[in-house]
Amino acid sequence: MLLAVRIWIVLSTLVVSAGWILSALHQLNRVGYGITFALALAAGIFWGAKSGWLTGVDPGRALRKARSRFRKPLPALFLATLLLSLLGGWLYPSDSGDTNSYRIPRVLHWLGREQWHWIHTLDSRMNFAGTGYEWLMAPLVLFTGNDRGFFLGNWVSYLLLPGLIYSVLTRLRVAPRVAWWWMWLLASGWCYALQAESTINDLFAVVYALASVDFALRARQTGSVADGWLAVLSAGLLTGAKQTCLPLALVSATALWPVLRLLAARPWPSLLAGAAALLVSAVPVTGFNLWHTGNWMGVSAARYGWSNITLDSPFWGFWGNVFCLTAQNMVPPFFPWYNTWNAAMQHFLETPFGAHFRSFEVFGLLSQSASAASSGIGLGICLITLFSVWRARQFRPASGAGRARPADGLIWWLWLTPWVALLAIMTKVGAYENARYLSPYYILFYPVWLAAPGHRRVVRERWWRRLAVLLAGFTVLLVVTVRGMPLFPAQTLFGWLHEKYPHSEAFQHVLVSFSSQNDVKIQREAFRSELPPAEKIIGYYSVICCGSEPGFWQPFGSRRVERILPGDSRAYVRSLGIYYVVVDEQALTATRQTIDDWLREYDGELVAQVVFNMRWGAPQKHLYLARLRPSPAAGTGVLPQSPARPPT
Repeated sequence: MLLAVRIWIVLSTLVVSAGWILSALHQLNRVGYGITFALALAAGIFWGAKSGWLTGVDPGRALRKARSRFRKPLPALFLATLLLSLLGGWLYPSDSGDTNSYRIPRVLHWLGREQWHWIHTLDSRMNFAGTGYEWLMAPLVLFTGNDRGFFLGNWVSYLLLPGLIYSVLTRLRVAPRVAWWWMWLLASGWCYALQAESTINDLFAVVYALASVDFALRARQTGSVADGWLAVLSAGLLTGAKQTCLPLALVSATALWPVLRLLAARPWPSLLAGAAALLVSAVPVTGFNLWHTGNWMGVSAARYGWSNITLDSPFWGFWGNVFCLTAQNMVPPFFPWYNTWNAAMQHFLETPFGAHFRSFEVFGLLSQSASAASSGIGLGICLITLFSVWRARQFRPASGAGRARPADGLIWWLWLTPWVALLAIMTKVGAYENARYLSPYYILFYPVWLAAPGHRRVVRERWWRRLAVLLAGFTVLLVVTVRGMPLFPAQTLFGWLHEKYPHSEAFQHVLVSFSSQNDVKIQREAFRSELPPAEKIIGYYSVICCGSEPGFWQPFGSRRVERILPGDSRAYVRSLGIYYVVVDEQALTATRQTIDDWLREYDGELVAQVVFNMRWGAPQKHLYLARLRPSPAAGTGVLPQSPARPPT
């Protein structure tokens, strides 16, 4: 495990920093990446042989140990979750609205221009959001020519998770037997297991958060400066993942504090590690946000439906998040009353007391079922945590002595600082998916609970062990039945039930829910036959949350997409060499236009249209393909002068 985590941290640092460096050189292409990886491989082999990282590894012994370990129920269930996640991620393209709206498109825009650049778009997430996951996946998209493997960053992180959990828990004074049970149990948390097959970018940051603490504590114990460098790199990667991870820098800094003297003993390599950590951290994107928007977060005022997630009042934000996080983590895996609940939350906001929580993006929103986009650590883990803490208190000595403050003050601070980081999130961030955003935080909350001596007796109780296995088994079931990526013939089964009971709204609801991949496929394959292969630049008229764009880039590497925004002139569009534009109905709704209005404004004609569903119960959505008529200047071979690009 240790070697694999080291390789992952070094590889992540290499790929993310290469993205920024190659962008600066305008060489974000196969040649640039090829030279970078060749040099890195040669340096890695030399360093590994010199430092001993590659010695002492016995593959046969490791295989025998793994075979013995995975015969036990909890590890076997983790292995089943891991393999099923790999299968689901590979079989299905991403159905995440965020991924299709801005994560994959921003990578394609960077590769299309062979450099990072500030993208002309109203979906500001394409510019201001943390770039860690996208840089990690950019070379995979570039060399494979598709985005099917975009989930692999999460899957590899999930593979490394149990060993890292065990190492961090034991170093923070949790008994080894307790840590062994909880490393499998925590890895079965819904936000981890369901994200392993998805492209939601919270799971991969968990490894960086844990590794920054683990390697810092290792360096303090063994005096290994290399582990200190890895801790610094892990902390940088953590902050570069997304802005909601920034408060966890306090935990990383606390763990690194005693190691500073060790790092100072090797000043030049330590400065190099620090520079690399800054390059892969939030520093570059923060600087560009300040440059382009004057705001370090890069979030501008609300426009075309965009919501600001910054809370107005820290006090009411804290109590609002207490309610929302509890609801999101305690909601059952299947919640058919979600519409009634959400309507009640909207009514609550109209009351005088509810007005305090209107600055939340969507207050108290719950989804119809557990998913990678909406789940926190999960109802099962929350309940067994409460039961375990309650039961451990019953095993306290008669004198009343329980978990004492550790003699090592650093350990006490590492118990405390994750809660301080949580307080920062709860008082500042009002996103409706905060339970998912806390994925890198959850595991760091557990040492202060599990260090109590009573847990050594709790994990020996038969009822507790059976409950732990039951919860891990239920996570496997969730992975199989998750709506976006079912691993059973969901549409065949529920389609047959709907035909047999045509008046059952429940079966119709479930059928449409499990048909979401059909709509993803429709969007990705829209206008495949209508777009001429010779058209190398396609326009996409959109505002935000438009998930169709990845399909229009195909085949990757031979076509580019330029976003056309409301206010872009007809002359500007033609100056880009665009003759075909995909028009998203959501953009027309936002600008109060019809497709006929748009065609008149841009002098185009309608070629085709497709219809799809965004979610159950919502009106059908349309995508239109328009062909722009050649302008008079085009007949003479002279393009009209390109006007200044409108402000984004």
